[in-house]
Amino acid sequence: MVILDGDDFVALVPGIVCEKLCQNIIAQFDHNVGKYFTENDLEKGYIEVANRKGIIEQFPLTSLSIGVVVSDEGRFSNILEIGEVGAQVKHAAKSVMGSSYAVDRRK
Repeated sequence: MVILDGDDFVALVPGIVCEKLCQNIIAQFDHNVGKYFTENDLEKGYIEVANRKGIIEQFPLTSLSIGVVVSDEGRFSNILEIGEVGAQVKHAAKSVMGSSYAVDRRK
């Protein structure tokens, strides 16, 4: 695993079924993340926090977004291409409310 920036990271996982892995990671994350919120926050589905200007805002509960890039042999000519596709699928996963994953299925 390589930490990229803040809460982004890359996991290189050879030879497994990515869909099942993503489902398991999300299930474990969603099961445990509730421990960090109050019952009231969990019931509401969001937290209320003062922003940098002191104004109370509502923020969704923490979720996990996973973007999957399958790097079949010969598909990419360099690591930058993988990063570009990774950013695209991560954006797709983040467009869904709650924890989710997106898999790049292009060949």
